[in-house]
Amino acid sequence: MKVTITLLVVLALANAGMVQKFPLTYGGKRSLMNIMVEVENKIKSHSPLDTIKGVLDNFKSAVAQEQGTHDEVYTAQLAECESEISYRRAEVEDSVGTLKIANGILKTSNILLTKTQATLGETENILNSVSLHIDLINDVRKEDTQSYNRGAVTFNDAINAIDDGIDLGVALVKGEASLIQVADMTTKLMMASVATKMNKAFMAPLAALASIKQEEDAAGAAERLVQLLQTLRSNVEEAWASYTTENTKALALFTQQKDLYLATQGRLSDSKDKLVIKAENLQGVISVQTAIAQAATNKKQRNQTLWDDAADLCHSFDVEYEAVTEGRRQELILVQELERAVERRAAEQI
Repeated sequence: MKVTITLLVVLALANAGMVQKFPLTYGGKRSLMNIMVEVENKIKSHSPLDTIKGVLDNFKSAVAQEQGTHDEVYTAQLAECESEISYRRAEVEDSVGTLKIANGILKTSNILLTKTQATLGETENILNSVSLHIDLINDVRKEDTQSYNRGAVTFNDAINAIDDGIDLGVALVKGEASLIQVADMTTKLMMASVATKMNKAFMAPLAALASIKQEEDAAGAAERLVQLLQTLRSNVEEAWASYTTENTKALALFTQQKDLYLATQGRLSDSKDKLVIKAENLQGVISVQTAIAQAATNKKQRNQTLWDDAADLCHSFDVEYEAVTEGRRQELILVQELERAVERRAAEQI
C-alpha cells in the first residue's frame, strides 16, 4: 500500500509540474488528482482490476474525446488562418500591382507634363513675337498709307501749279500777264519742285519763267514755256504713276506677308489651345493617379498589418494547440504509468 501511495504522490507531483508547464483550460469534470484518489480508494477496497482499469479507460476516453474536439477546432482555425492569410496576401499583391501601375503612369505623365509646359511656353513666346511682328507690319503699312496720301496731295498740288503755269504762259503769249504773276508762279513751281523732289525736272521751266520778260521775242518765249510746262506735267504724272505702282506693289507684298503671319498666328494659337488642353488633361491624370497611388498605399499598409496580425494569431493558435496537446499527452502517459502501477499492485496481491 505504501508503494502505491508513494507512486501516486510521485505521479501527482509530476502532473502538477506538467500542468504548470502546459496550462490546461479544461472544465471541472475531469481531474487527474481525483482519478488517482478514486483509484487509491478502489485499491484499498480491493475492487476488481477491471473496475479500476475501467475508471482509467474512461479518463483516457475523456482525454481522447477532448483532443478530438480540439483537433476539429484547430483544423477549422487552421483553415480560417490559411484563408485569411491568403486573402490578405492577395490584397497586398493587388495593391502593390496597382501602386506600380499608378506610379508608372505618374512618372510618364509628369515627364509629358513638363515637356508639354515647356512646349507651351515656347509656343507662347513665338506667338507673341508673331503678334508683335503683325502689329509692326500694320504700323509700317499705316505709315506708308499716310505717306502715300501726303504724296498724292503733293503731286496733285504740283500738277495744279503746273496747270496754273501753263495758263500763265498762254496769258503771256497774249501779253496779258504781269511780272507779279510771274513771280508768284515762280514761287509756286519752286515749292512744287521741292515737295516732289523733282528739282531737275523743274529746272528748265523755272529758268524759262525767270527769263521770259528779258526775251526779245516774249511771245515765242512764252510758247516755249508752255511746252516746257506741258512736258513737266507729263513727267510729274509719270512720277506719280510710278509712285502709285510702287505703292500698289508694296501693298500687295504687305498683304502677302500679313496673310502669312496671320496664318502662322492661327496655327500657333491652335497649337497653344491644344497644348493647354493636353496640360490640363495630364494634370487630371496626375491627380487621379496620385489618389489611386495613395489609396493603394493605404490598402497595402492596412492589409499588411492585418496579414501580420493574422500570422501572429495563427502562430498563437499553433503554440496553444501544441502546448495543450502536449499536456494531454503527458496526462495519458501518467495514466498509463498509473495503470501499470495498478497492474503491478494487483499482481502482488495474488
